Amino acid sequence: MGFLESAINQVGRDLGRVASNAVFKDSHAIPIRRAKSYNSSSSNQRPVQPKAQPIKQVRNDFEKAINFNTGYKPGMLISKLGGAFVVIKNEARGFVEDGYLDKEESEQLFDMIKDFNEKCRDIREVISFTEEENAKEYKQLESIIISLKEVFAEVLDVSAKACKKQAVEYEKEGEALKPTNFFRYIGLHLIWMPRYAKGGEMKIGKTILANVLDFLGSFIVYGIFQVGVSYFFIRGILLLIGLGNYYFTELKNTKEAKEDFKILAEQDRKRAKAYQELIKSNT
Repeated sequence: MGFLESAINQVGRDLGRVASNAVFKDSHAIPIRRAKSYNSSSSNQRPVQPKAQPIKQVRNDFEKAINFNTGYKPGMLISKLGGAFVVIKNEARGFVEDGYLDKEESEQLFDMIKDFNEKCRDIREVISFTEEENAKEYKQLESIIISLKEVFAEVLDVSAKACKKQAVEYEKEGEALKPTNFFRYIGLHLIWMPRYAKGGEMKIGKTILANVLDFLGSFIVYGIFQVGVSYFFIRGILLLIGLGNYYFTELKNTKEAKEDFKILAEQDRKRAKAYQELIKSNT
């Protein structure tokens, strides 16, 4: 029973370390939103998992399996605990089916293991009232805990490798980011397409309309012989706007996006390191 209690306590300590580790919190959210908003075609958008259930459904299934009364006989308690373990095992492997354990999945997995571990502790105490220390129920409970640690380590190992790989991808994406070509950016401003220059949707109809109104407005205000002067005066204003946007927005956004990808890479490396530390204590 000493090993059993030690194993349960070890899982509890590991989950406590996870809860206090900022690496597993929402530190990814802001930089990844900014980086992806700049580079909307970013390859770090992972494919949707084809088999893993939605997070809420996973939680509901697990709660149905784990929320059983501890008033059953020892043999029945072990059987029900084994059923809950199968739910964790299947869902944990489903989470990393795409080769990565994301923030929501890691939170869900750690919460399930925490609840499962507490249930193991309760069952151990219940069994201790009626069974000898060498009873088969203790061995069965010990086997379940060992299997839990193995699945835990297996999932973390997959995710640690994926985090390292993802960190390299983030760095590559950051290095590949370049500001829009200067002449293209300014040229689009001159023909009333500033939003498209900034990465927005191309709207040909509105662009044509803006240029027609631009020309007609110049004609009406200045007369037929001064249309050219007026037209090029407006081009000068558009040029100044384009220059301002390029140097104060485009270049700034590119620099910030590069820094965000660096932050993301560093966060994934920290996650990989934290996962590896947990693996060591569970193998």
